[in-house]
Amino acid sequence: MPELPIPDRRSTGDRRGRPTKPLSTDSLKGQRMYTRRAEDRLRHYYVDRYGWRGVLSICLVVVLSLADATFTLRLVTVGAAREINPLMDYFISLGPVVFLFAKYLLTGACMIVFLVLKNYRLYGSRVTVKDLIWFVLIGYAALIVYELVLISRL
Repeated sequence: MPELPIPDRRSTGDRRGRPTKPLSTDSLKGQRMYTRRAEDRLRHYYVDRYGWRGVLSICLVVVLSLADATFTLRLVTVGAAREINPLMDYFISLGPVVFLFAKYLLTGACMIVFLVLKNYRLYGSRVTVKDLIWFVLIGYAALIVYELVLISRL
């Protein structure tokens, strides 16, 4: 007697047929925090949920960015330093509130993009955007230490 084919009982189509949306409600209640298959790591960059370490590092970068903005304003006001980034220098010329808001908005937006693309490999190398987030965090921490040294010498 020939075997009968097993009927497909799935209620919806193959969920892998469409990519995961980078920002959705699944970020709060989804299940996938990383890609499981090695071959998928080369193609799929998005996950359903972001780990607490990634979110914490993003929050720390934004806080350090605001601390940098505050220290930069202090140093520029007393004439001990100048802003070398032309875009941020323009925002400083518009006033401290505009500068702080622009710094927060630009840093926050970039960090959200970095978090969404955290598994993306840069130029096909082993370096991912997640590594870049840690590099930015360490860079801001070093910058804060440098600014504190400058402020202590005032």
